[in-house]
Formats: sequence, structure tokens, C-alpha cells
Amino acid sequence: MRITPNTSLLRAGAIASPHRAATEAGERVLAAGGNALDAAIATNAMLAVVYPHMCGLGGDLFLLYREARTGEVHCLNGTGRAPALATPAAFAQRGLDAVPARGPLSLTVPGTVGAWAAALDRFGSLSLAEILAPATARATDGIEVTARIAAWIEEARDDIAADPALREWFLDAAGAPVAAGTVVRLPDLAATLRRLGDAGAPDLYAGELAQRLGGAVEAAGGLLTAEDLGVYRPDWTAPVAIRHAGLDVLTTPPNSQGVTALLMLRRMRRIAPPGTVAYLDDFVAAKLHAFALRDAHMTDADHMRVTPDELLADAAPVAPAPPAPVCGDTVYACAVDADGNACSLIQSLYYGFGSCFVAGDTGILMHNRAHYFSLRPDAANVLAPGKRTLHTLMACMALEDGRPRYVFGTMGADGQPQVNVQVLHRLLAGAPPADAVAAPRVLHGRFALEDDPDTLHVEADHGPAGPDVVAERHPRVAVVPARSELLGHAHAIAIGADGQITAGADPRSDGTAAVVWR
Repeated sequence: MRITPNTSLLRAGAIASPHRAATEAGERVLAAGGNALDAAIATNAMLAVVYPHMCGLGGDLFLLYREARTGEVHCLNGTGRAPALATPAAFAQRGLDAVPARGPLSLTVPGTVGAWAAALDRFGSLSLAEILAPATARATDGIEVTARIAAWIEEARDDIAADPALREWFLDAAGAPVAAGTVVRLPDLAATLRRLGDAGAPDLYAGELAQRLGGAVEAAGGLLTAEDLGVYRPDWTAPVAIRHAGLDVLTTPPNSQGVTALLMLRRMRRIAPPGTVAYLDDFVAAKLHAFALRDAHMTDADHMRVTPDELLADAAPVAPAPPAPVCGDTVYACAVDADGNACSLIQSLYYGFGSCFVAGDTGILMHNRAHYFSLRPDAANVLAPGKRTLHTLMACMALEDGRPRYVFGTMGADGQPQVNVQVLHRLLAGAPPADAVAAPRVLHGRFALEDDPDTLHVEADHGPAGPDVVAERHPRVAVVPARSELLGHAHAIAIGADGQITAGADPRSDGTAAVVWR
């Protein structure tokens, strides 16, 4: 895309993401006259290159898009379905009582690229080729490994070592993780991005890329086939919403866990000052109730026995449910433009580095979303061919009199509803976005599956209810460092009644936020 300088100072919008290079990509789109959707997808495409442990072409996404022309908020479900061969019996025949966390058996159809194309076709002002060009150049030139990425490589080094492409990218000749500051070039990924720009998104689902991807999975013993890719379609649907503190709070419907945050907000009608003991007492009680409903009922909307409205009306029973693998790593980005369009986008590979399986020479690191399925026949989220698994992914937006007031979201698996609630309440208490996303937070329960589900994680600088005060009221408290990644990467944009735009990116990430002028 050609960027034409413009010296007139007109506010063009705002963008926030977890990596500086990605925010800059979205910023350039807005400055050149692109809309919020163009900017969000350009940001996501760059994140797919520079934050490869958390997102990429092999993952899924959800987005909310507020169309200024009509005032309507649309939801795009860009999550893939289970392969036709994926049944509990298929895993039992392999001696498995759970879908593996890594490798080719953990794959579902990757929905991201198809969702990008569908969103741009409907609301974008730029082509997919224009959107992908900066990310293609960055993959060719190389990405710099940040200290945070280096830590993730260290944590996943054994799984990374098992895949030839990942090993070449992220481990040195001796098998040690590359150091922060290392420049890693991704030529296979660059070639795939270039091909998608030339041939279009359908190539990944029904063209040469689909055949190469499906063949690589089959050769590795996986269940995903080119035929599974060929039947994929992203779905436009309506968001779910409640009225809270004078705002209409919207989020993504099942198979997203977004309703979980709304359930928490509905329980927290009395909003004590964030950070106080009273707030935390209400927060933990709301979380326990909401998560019990989520685990008992939520899955692919086509397979749910209750509706989101019944969940929100407390008309669905709470029943014990088996624990789900909740470890997840994700990117969230938000964008608004001068015309009042707004985009809230979340995209993920699920675990850090997803399945740790790169599909042949495509450079596509595949997600491991099938791992979230249960193989228990009585579970709501039981595996079935063509079914979409429950996702921890959720994107959020709050409207005031039909206009965007806040656009916000976070990464963080089970932490996502919890962080979104805390960030929204900080915003409602008057904090600007940068302060709302940076403020100390808590996380009740697990981030990874092996974590204690009853521990309350409290950042060391939390207050006025600091760790010592919280420990007097909760049986299990774990103090984590201030601005710990365990508490997610939250980003937010606020639009005032006078049109003033402010934005904030979480200091727990490598991100930045920008208000853009042109």
C-alpha cells in the first residue's frame, strides 16, 4: 500500500496492540485514510509475523465491527471446525483419552485468513494484498526476538525442538533458545503471505496452499485434510449484550466464552471502587458463578442446549463440569477511525506456539484448538466432526447511546473475562485507557491447566486491597510480580462525548497505542 503524506491535522482514529511494529502498521493504514477494519486486520497480519508465539495464519479469530453508516455492530466468527475424521473413537483407537496438546492431532481448521478476507470484502476499503504487504516484507527482512518472546521460547523449547521449522527459527545450532535481540527471518511464511496476496484467501482453503497444508498434516499422522479446509466458511452473527452502568456492553457469542464476562457484570450490579476489598469479594463471587455456567453449558452454538439469553437470565442450571485445558496465548487489537467505525479483534494459536507443528514448507504454524475439546460423552464441549470448540477468545465493545464509548479486550485464557471486567470497571471509574489497562489486577483460578483452580493471584502492587489484606479473606493467595503476563495483555480505546479519542496498550506486553492524525 502506498502511503501518501498529508500535512493537514485531522484526527484519523486510534489503534492499540501488543507489539510496537503491529501498532505502527495499523497507524499507517489510518493515516493513509483506511478505516478501522483495515487497520485492525493490518495490525493482526503484522502480529502474525512479529508475535509468532501467540497468533498467526494457522489460528482462529473473532471480531466485532461497529459500522458507523448504520450504527450496527456485527460479529464475525472466524473459528474453524473439527476435522471430519476427528471423533472420540479415533483418539481411543490411538490409545488416547484426551486430544494431545501438541502435534498434528491437535488441529482444527484455521479460520483466520478466511475471516480476514470475509471482513475486508464486506467492510474494508483495502485489498487483502495491500493489507498483507507490510507483514510480508517484515517476514522477509526478519523479526527481532523481544525479551518476552525469548522467555516463551525458553518455556516451550522441548516442543519447539520437535518441529524442524520451529527448531531452525528459534533454537541455535546447539539447541539453545535464541537470545533476545536475535533477528529471525521467516522466508517460508513470507512466501505464503505473498501467495495469499496474489491468489487470495481461497488458496488456503481450496487451492495449492490447501493441498500442501493438508498433505503435510496427513504425512505427519494428523486428521485434518484438504477437504476439511475446503468446506470452511466464517460466520457473520450478532453479538450478545447486556445493559451495565448505563452502557450497552457487547461481546462475541458462543462458541466464544464472551457470555462469561457478561454473567460476571450482571452479578456485579453494585460496583465498589476497583481494587477494594468489597470489589474483590463481589468479583470472586461473580467469577465462580459465571464460570460454573460456562463450563456446564457453553460450546459451539449449534450444539448448546441452552441459549445465551437463558444463561444471562440465570435460567440454566449450574452443574459440575470436567476441567478444560485453559492455557492460552492470544493477541488482541482495537481500532477506531474518524468516521466512528470501530473494530475489536482477537486472534490466537491457543497455546504458546500453538501445536508446535509447522505445516510442511508453508511456514504456517498451526494452532492446537482441538485440545480444548473433551472426549467425555457427557461434556457440553465433547468432540464431534465439524464442531467448533469452546474458545476462551472474546472481543468487547461498550456503546453509549449507540455510539462507541470503549473498545477493549485482552489475551489470557480463563483470565479474559476477569481482565475485561476489571478494565471496564476502571474505565467506568474515570481512568483513561492507558491507566485502566496498566492498573494492578487479580486472576482467580487457573491460567494453565496444572494451576490450582482456587488460588487468587494478586499482583504485588495491588491496592488498596493489597496481597496481605486479600490473604486475610481468601484461603489461597499467590502474589505475582507487578505487571505480570499472567494477568494478560489488555488494550483499550475510549471515545468521549466530544469525540476526543484516547488509547492505551498494556505494559505487560511489547505493545503501544497511538492516536492517529492525518
